[in-house]
Amino acid sequence: MSGGVEIDFEEIARQLQEVQDHICQYFVTQTGEQYLEDNWKYEKGNGGGRTRVWEAPEDSETKVLEKAGVNFSALEGSQLPSSASAALKLAPGDPNASGGFKATGVSLVIHPTNPHVPTIHMNVRYFETSPEVWWFGGGVDVTPNYVRLEQVVDFHRELQTICERNGQDYQKFKGQCDEYFFLKHRNENRGVGGLFFDHLDAKSQEGKALEKTTTKEALLKFIVDLGKSFTSLYDPFLRLHQEPYTPQQREFQLWRRSRYVEFNLLWDRGTKFGIQSEGRTESILMSLPAVAKWRYNWLPAPDSPEGVIVNFFLQFQDWLNLSPDLLQRFGLLSS
Repeated sequence: MSGGVEIDFEEIARQLQEVQDHICQYFVTQTGEQYLEDNWKYEKGNGGGRTRVWEAPEDSETKVLEKAGVNFSALEGSQLPSSASAALKLAPGDPNASGGFKATGVSLVIHPTNPHVPTIHMNVRYFETSPEVWWFGGGVDVTPNYVRLEQVVDFHRELQTICERNGQDYQKFKGQCDEYFFLKHRNENRGVGGLFFDHLDAKSQEGKALEKTTTKEALLKFIVDLGKSFTSLYDPFLRLHQEPYTPQQREFQLWRRSRYVEFNLLWDRGTKFGIQSEGRTESILMSLPAVAKWRYNWLPAPDSPEGVIVNFFLQFQDWLNLSPDLLQRFGLLSS
């Protein structure tokens, strides 16, 4: 309880819907581009969602957002999807494995037109199988084509600040993000990382040293804070949407997007959960870019700007403690 407001499923869904509104208003204000809203019902249970999508006309270079979506959903189903049962390590006879579930969250993916503005993904979510079994999850990560070192460092520094003011462990969540957003079949990172966390509840390992940060109220405050901080996290990147770019840079962007597609279809847990729970396919696959390109066995030259992206920025880095020797090796050390 806090100020007379019970932290139940409906209250969590209400606050997450506010997160969606906050982010969508930011994009409308900053880009002047309006979204298409699609309200839908969950056919396999109760509830539904509100999908908001931006799609630029084909070959449009004037739109800031080539393909973007900010989704909200609040669902109640009678059968726990197999992906969730496996993640919880529930035995077939466990009552929680055969019972119902409630899930609510906000999920977004932004694919800008300009190669100098990175793709960004974020989701904040809540899941429960009973009043006693519940958890929060989510995270945010950036996938650049071209990026400035100071942008990446500032992004991670703000994430550290958000974690610290909520009593959460930035280093742990950063490490989990690096591990999760890794293309095993390519042996490469998807981007420059961020945060990833799952199964945060009153008994989670993350909060044992700081018990007051693992109440349902405190964890909700954390994911809402992260969700509403999206605008300040992404704004320094989005400001570059008028930066000039070449056809060659556009080609590199499309090649980088192919890796994004591969991860989402082969490895992403959210995609698997959505499909297995028979959620709305259009909203689940909203995360895919409008255009991507595969090139056979291609990699950029190591000494090219694209080579620095692949060989430095797409490697595991401690972004808040980079060594001068490493930066000098890639020509990134400021004079």
